[in-house]
Amino acid sequence: MRQLRSDHEVALQHAEHKTDVSITLSASPQQTSKLLIEDISSIKHEGPSQILRAETVDKMNTEHVQDNLQDISSPERLKVSEISQLRKLPPNLCSLKIEGCEALNIIPGGLMYSNPHLQHLYIINCCSLKFFHGGYWPTALKTIYIRDCRKLEFISPGVTIHQYTVLEHLCIGSSCDSLTEFPLSSFPNLKSLVVWDCANLNSILITEDHKSLDALEIRDCPSLEYFPEKGLRSPNLKSILLSNSRSLRKLPEQLQSLTSLQSLFINECPELMSIPKGGFPINLGSLCIISCPKLTPCKEWGLRRLEYLTRFEIEGVCRSLESFPEQELLPSNLKSLRISRLLNLKFLYYEGLQHLTCLETLEINCCGKLQSLPEEGLPSSLTFLCIKECPLLQLKLQNKKGKHWYRISHIPHIQIDEEVSL
Repeated sequence: MRQLRSDHEVALQHAEHKTDVSITLSASPQQTSKLLIEDISSIKHEGPSQILRAETVDKMNTEHVQDNLQDISSPERLKVSEISQLRKLPPNLCSLKIEGCEALNIIPGGLMYSNPHLQHLYIINCCSLKFFHGGYWPTALKTIYIRDCRKLEFISPGVTIHQYTVLEHLCIGSSCDSLTEFPLSSFPNLKSLVVWDCANLNSILITEDHKSLDALEIRDCPSLEYFPEKGLRSPNLKSILLSNSRSLRKLPEQLQSLTSLQSLFINECPELMSIPKGGFPINLGSLCIISCPKLTPCKEWGLRRLEYLTRFEIEGVCRSLESFPEQELLPSNLKSLRISRLLNLKFLYYEGLQHLTCLETLEINCCGKLQSLPEEGLPSSLTFLCIKECPLLQLKLQNKKGKHWYRISHIPHIQIDEEVSL
């Protein structure tokens, strides 16, 4: 959870578009030829603003690429502008990036057969690319990153499970429109899966326990409707991010069985109506729910029993919600609570806050109907209170002048809109 997007900013590159195949060739001190991504550390991916501001899931680990960059002794740069040159790549390639080759419709077979050491492959903005020669990926690949390759058939008919046993990190973005079902079981050693803007992805398939997966992110997939009936069956999964899945009606079943899950972020899932029976995993540490208007936080979620839950964020949920939180909703060990865009919220419920003896940070944003804070006050453990765009509260909480100032005066750091009180 404490890892932000440092890994993800590397793996989910949005590099400048080019009109040819771009490759950087380097020689290591051991005289091993490698193709490395140009300036990979400076490339970023832009996601939903709400997700970027929060701690997010641990993404594709590309430290191996950074290590390679540090090993360069006398780099020689080579730019390939003709498709035919892909057949003449140097031997012993470790990492290769192909970008902006609009005429490329098939990756030559020689890339698979002549480069048995190729471990990291990045294909970007090859709009005519349909498939690999013979339908097979290089068998030694540990990382595959694909972006803006809509026509590419990622999984071709006839490819069996042993083709993907080495793969650890997979990212597919704005690509592979033919992909409707993702067979997770075909990638037994996959550690991280990131999919965004995959137009026809409908479901994730898994037929047996997948013990390697620890990070899952699915964003902007409008056709995604469901997860496997028996759940994700990934006992070591640590983080899940689901964003802008407008057809999704259910979270994975048996969510509580994911006992390694530490962070769960759900954003822009307007049809999501409930939490699976059994509630959330016992070890969950951070829960963020944004723009899911049909969800209503309630005791049936089982949050109170989550002794490791220290951060809870809720934004734009049930439009009819007038008071929050209800009694016995939140766990006593909660340290950070963020409430935002609850448009009909009128009251903070003291009985739901009084037992939060570890609460340090409380943020309340864009709650236009919120009239007052509890007369009994807020938890004495609070060290930071931030209230923004709650006009009915602003005058009442004016620094040392507002008639309700006494309710928050014990808090060391207070921010009301742009005014900071210390």
